[in-house]
Amino acid sequence: MSTKQARTKRQLVSAAIDVFHENGFQKSRISDIVAKAGVAQGTFYIYFKSKEEIFHCICAEFKTMFMSLLDDAADMFTGASIEDIRRDLHRFIHELITLFTANYKMARLVFVEGSGHAGKFGGIYESIYADFIGRIAAYLPVGQQRGHIAFEDAETEAAFLIGLFDSSLFYFMRVKHHIDIDNLSRRMTDFILGGLTKQQPNSD
Repeated sequence: MSTKQARTKRQLVSAAIDVFHENGFQKSRISDIVAKAGVAQGTFYIYFKSKEEIFHCICAEFKTMFMSLLDDAADMFTGASIEDIRRDLHRFIHELITLFTANYKMARLVFVEGSGHAGKFGGIYESIYADFIGRIAAYLPVGQQRGHIAFEDAETEAAFLIGLFDSSLFYFMRVKHHIDIDNLSRRMTDFILGGLTKQQPNSD
């Protein structure tokens, strides 16, 4: 693909993000996207077969960024002390919040719009959840083996975490309209580590 073609495709994707965000997937039309991009309607079909395909492209692009960040955090529970874990977990959460806020429209399309059209886009939405849970569930046991954190089931804890990120981040972005990333990442780190304590559940 030439530089010009890559630029045109990027224009279409950027325009589609804005149009889907403003109108919702169902009410958006290809004519809206090309008008926003400033290209002829026929140009759209050089790069995408349908609005479903460009929506998939947007979701896949966000998933790549999301999973890359998660892969880079594979050692966040391997620290020699709870303070090491706190530092690495805080770094991950800070980067995650930064990713969501910098790409808010894309994130919302994946986690809100995408989940609302499960028949069309449920696969991407569910795969992000499954991949996140799988990776975190694999990362957590190292911290438990070293005696710094405790939990009953790593998969359940990982599911709690993505639910926390999903719900709370969109609350702050949509309702509060402003996020103090430093403060929020610190508070989320404290909240998460408060649940991953060394105290074992009462068996009574």
